[in-house]
Amino acid sequence: MNRTARRVLKARAPAMARLWAATCLDFSGGSLQPINEPAAVEALRKAFQRMIEAGCAPMALPISEEAAMGFPVRRADPMPGATHILAVGVDVAGCGTCTLESVISEDRALAHEMGRQRALARLRKSCSVPGYSDLQGKPSASASQAT
Repeated sequence: MNRTARRVLKARAPAMARLWAATCLDFSGGSLQPINEPAAVEALRKAFQRMIEAGCAPMALPISEEAAMGFPVRRADPMPGATHILAVGVDVAGCGTCTLESVISEDRALAHEMGRQRALARLRKSCSVPGYSDLQGKPSASASQAT
């Protein structure tokens, strides 16, 4: 993404963050599902806005257990007491994308760093192709990313 595109996005950060947060999908149970729980959408909105305002560099942030449970993948496999890290970025087509990692460890600092590294690694993979890329790296129809 060039400097001009980043400036345009930054000028429209609140609106773009709301749009991307409202249209994100999650890969769970072999299918794409909308992320529509209010706490999860709000966590996405905040993360996207912060990322846009910081120049669109990929970003990983801790989120609450309530927000994490709003993601279909976490509802299907709850991890009570885990550290939840949400990573957001922009794919090669200029669409917002996200990944969620949850890590359980008695060492909260270690769990945070492990979750951050894993979330950013998965995000890099998703951002390297336009549209959704599942964990096996097979691109499917442009879906996971919000446009």
